[in-house]
Amino acid sequence: MGTITRKLLCIIVLLILLTTQSYTAQTKIPLYIPSGATTESSRMYSNMVKDFEIENPDIDVLFKPKSRYDDVLQTVIKLTQQKKSAGVAIVEISELLTLKYANAIIALDELLDQELGGRNSFLKTIIPGFLANSYGDDGKIYGIPLMRSIPIIYYNMDILKKAGITADELPNSWRELTETLKKVKAVTGQPPFILAPTWYGWLFEAFVRQNGGALANKTNTQVQFDHPATIEALSYWKMLLDKGLMRRNRGSWKSIINGFEIGRYHVIYYSSGGMGQLATTAKFNWMTDTIPQNKIYSIPVGAANIFLSKHMTAAEKKAAWKLVHFLLRPNIQAQISNRTGYFPVVQSAFEDPLLKERYSMEQFKRARKQLDFANAKIMTLHYVEIRKILKAAIDRTLDDDMPAEESLKIAQREAQKWLKLRQ
Repeated sequence: MGTITRKLLCIIVLLILLTTQSYTAQTKIPLYIPSGATTESSRMYSNMVKDFEIENPDIDVLFKPKSRYDDVLQTVIKLTQQKKSAGVAIVEISELLTLKYANAIIALDELLDQELGGRNSFLKTIIPGFLANSYGDDGKIYGIPLMRSIPIIYYNMDILKKAGITADELPNSWRELTETLKKVKAVTGQPPFILAPTWYGWLFEAFVRQNGGALANKTNTQVQFDHPATIEALSYWKMLLDKGLMRRNRGSWKSIINGFEIGRYHVIYYSSGGMGQLATTAKFNWMTDTIPQNKIYSIPVGAANIFLSKHMTAAEKKAAWKLVHFLLRPNIQAQISNRTGYFPVVQSAFEDPLLKERYSMEQFKRARKQLDFANAKIMTLHYVEIRKILKAAIDRTLDDDMPAEESLKIAQREAQKWLKLRQ
């Protein structure tokens, strides 16, 4: 064999070894994300994963979309019980304590402190009001915001115009909201305010906040379902229902924004995430505005956090943290916001061309102003069960005519039993 041939053979063998070594060294991390809860955007996230992998060829992201937030939650807990890693999980913000006490996620303080410039250099890029649901009851950070939404009120301005109401005359208080709904009903002959299904506990929390209350104490160790502010909020809903100003909808969560889009519903409380859909499809004049207050302006945030699961190796944890950084890039945040309608969590994303024009629209400007009144969402242990208990209390009052005070006292007792339990 000639010298040149032997050298060529050596080079080929070396390339094969390097390629094999690179392949075997590839770190694999799962990414669990609720595509159904993010406006059917699996394809967008899948493409983002591919872009991330191109930049990081040593990392293989195992993309695992789920239909709902609860599906991701249960998957993460099940894998934890099996001593397996769930990698990076996108879970609804209220489940932080549930995940923590299931020993399913890790605190992120050590990773944050290792950031160039310290944790503050990392956290200061995130909109401050969006970090409220990131901390555990021990003061440590467990969740990094991925996207946020708030409840906002949507108006069909073509209908309101017939009722003699302009965009500058939208209600600022519960009393004014009641009068507005009366005027709209006089024009349409129908209950104008449609109560969305599924997540109406979150919408109810907005009314409690507007009444100066909260569904739980600051440490989320006790619920405040029987608090006067909570009782008064549910009594207000019952009054609207009895006067024919509100009616319930038994469809899906998205059926509300879809019904508003086609002009079937005229006034709705819904996630700010619905604005993206209306901006491209609505054939009538519509507007959002600051949610009417009774005592104060206040709203609970919603949507998802990024969590890192237990049982990851050091290499997997490092790869997962790289993915977190990627998902928080302003251009990636702008893509997520543009597709889903949710707010980006990074302030600079609003300057991205994808969002800059959109947030110059009056509807989006008004919605964004409400971030000044954003507060933490209820975030108790066993929140799936706590949420069911609250919704059952609302149902008893609205559907079965049980007085709000009686129904919420039942809910208080039932919820506190769950809060005494650990995983």
